Amino acid sequence: MMKTKILNELEAQRGKFVSGEELADSLGVSRAAVWKSIEILRKEGHKITAVTNKGYMLEKFSDVLTEKGIKKNLSADTKISQVICLLKTDSTNNFAKHLAMNGEPHGTLVTANYQTAGRGRRGHTFESPAGTGLYMSLILRPNSDSGKFQMITVADAVAVCMAVEELYPKARGNIGIKWVNDVYFRGRKISGILTEAVTGFESGEIESVVTGIGINVSTKNFSTETSLTAGSIFSEDNDDDDEQRFSRDELCARVADLIMSFADDLDNPEIINAYRKRSILTGQDITYMKDDRIHYAHVIGIDDSGGLMILNDEGVNETLRSGEVFSVRKEKNL
Repeated sequence: MMKTKILNELEAQRGKFVSGEELADSLGVSRAAVWKSIEILRKEGHKITAVTNKGYMLEKFSDVLTEKGIKKNLSADTKISQVICLLKTDSTNNFAKHLAMNGEPHGTLVTANYQTAGRGRRGHTFESPAGTGLYMSLILRPNSDSGKFQMITVADAVAVCMAVEELYPKARGNIGIKWVNDVYFRGRKISGILTEAVTGFESGEIESVVTGIGINVSTKNFSTETSLTAGSIFSEDNDDDDEQRFSRDELCARVADLIMSFADDLDNPEIINAYRKRSILTGQDITYMKDDRIHYAHVIGIDDSGGLMILNDEGVNETLRSGEVFSVRKEKNL
């Protein structure tokens, strides 16, 4: 489409003016056609400045997810095999699972500007409004046996933390992981992770894994229930950080690169050590749900496969492999 070609040209020179004549000549269309495409892009949320005798400029902080923008920010040695960028979908995990069942390769990245039915673990929803969050899923075909697939969620959480810390230095020391799949920043949940196995129809064996990540980048209007715990990287409390803001394209690319590097080496002790370092539950007293009953425990730490080691309410040491932590009675100030 013409608008996509024009967006790609502007993205390649983001922050600089590109003349309308240059765009028209390179694409073999009229300047009027260029202008019409620019107007469509603006309606889709792209911030494009137009100045007479200078042309058009995609602003530095224009933040609409694009395939070109994501690819531009991937590392030179990226293991991402393809990028699919959707305007909207019900769930990037659902879309990616369909692709996985049809043989799309390891490293396929699916993103969406918003989701109409974002999903979290244990049937929870993940609110996914347009233009403010990052919603992405990756198709992975790891070499590890299925018993190690839970480490993918661990690796995802570490990747989210590391990517945010790299792009936004103020996050360092203020971001952490609530077992098993939630990332918190300044006391608020900013990210959730959902990892699902995809089995072969005939073999019944796990052939791939789809791992989905939702990150609230600048989301502010949450539902009443969600607003009790949810937050964003950029919120009303830190709107003065414009110079340190990063785009969703940048965040998506960095998270994807890190996950791909981790997925091929899930036994690397640096992954679990990074997870332990950022655990906000270690040393805390918690309530959690297991076997349809609420329990109380003290968290001892994280074991080598990502399990939560606890001293339960009966005074017995055990390790949780599944379940849900409801509350922390002495939560760390993150």
